[in-house]
Amino acid sequence: MICVADAFDAMNSNRVYRKKLTKENIVDELEKNKGTQFDPKIAEIFLHLIKNGTIDMT
Repeated sequence: MICVADAFDAMNSNRVYRKKLTKENIVDELEKNKGTQFDPKIAEIFLHLIKNGTIDMT
């Protein structure tokens, strides 16, 4: 759970070396790494929360 949240925070934050990723890019990264880097059940729940707007992307 913490890995998914930490990765989301990193992708959704501006960094010195890059701007934050778009919602679409974040969703793609979570989908791509579901089952390898991220627990698939946790990632799927997190993706659902992003897609239905529960998680604020601002």
